Amino acid sequence: MSREARVSLGKVGCYILLPLVFWLIPTARIEAGPSLCLIRRVFGVPCPGCGMTRAVSCAAHGHPRRAITYNNRVIIVLPVLIWAWARGLRLEWRRFQATRTPPDATTR
Repeated sequence: MSREARVSLGKVGCYILLPLVFWLIPTARIEAGPSLCLIRRVFGVPCPGCGMTRAVSCAAHGHPRRAITYNNRVIIVLPVLIWAWARGLRLEWRRFQATRTPPDATTR
């Protein structure tokens, strides 16, 4: 397998593992943690994206109403994130298939 194929396969693995890891982290742990918003931390005011991590976590764990209470923009952002994730996974899988070394015809 070529180096490019190994890199592409590694990226495919990351695409698959990222949502799995996010799903495995309990929502309560994310909710109990400090705000990750840099604007809120620096300026003390909420930004339009504040609560989005908590909202996506709630939605991923099957709590859509709680997700909307954290940030109602999750209704738009979550489908866009899922689309971007699926598109990236598909493109990287195709790149892997194009760069892997074809089997040698003489070994058959």
